[in-house]
Amino acid sequence: MMKLQKPLLLLAALTLCCCIDTLHAFRQRGCHCIRTTPDKVPVRFIKKLEVIPISGQCRRTEIIITKRNGYKLCVAPEEKWIKDLLGYLQSENETTDKTSISTTHSPAPDF
Repeated sequence: MMKLQKPLLLLAALTLCCCIDTLHAFRQRGCHCIRTTPDKVPVRFIKKLEVIPISGQCRRTEIIITKRNGYKLCVAPEEKWIKDLLGYLQSENETTDKTSISTTHSPAPDF
């Protein structure tokens, strides 16, 4: 009986080590943004805009802009121009939800 316990204990320990290692691989640590820029980014250069809310991993809202050239930068959420842009995008989204999508869209204002 003692011979059977050692291999089972070893197997349990190895399984636990693998599970812990896997959990750490998927866990994101801390905030994405180390510093932010106050500089305005023209809408025509923005490929993607991400708003990451406060979470257990980061105690501040983060806004990450991916430019068309692939360059990513963090923008301070307090900046007036980004608040204006987010407000515009939100109103556009609400308008699109309420009406049918037309084939012609007016260009976004240059915030």
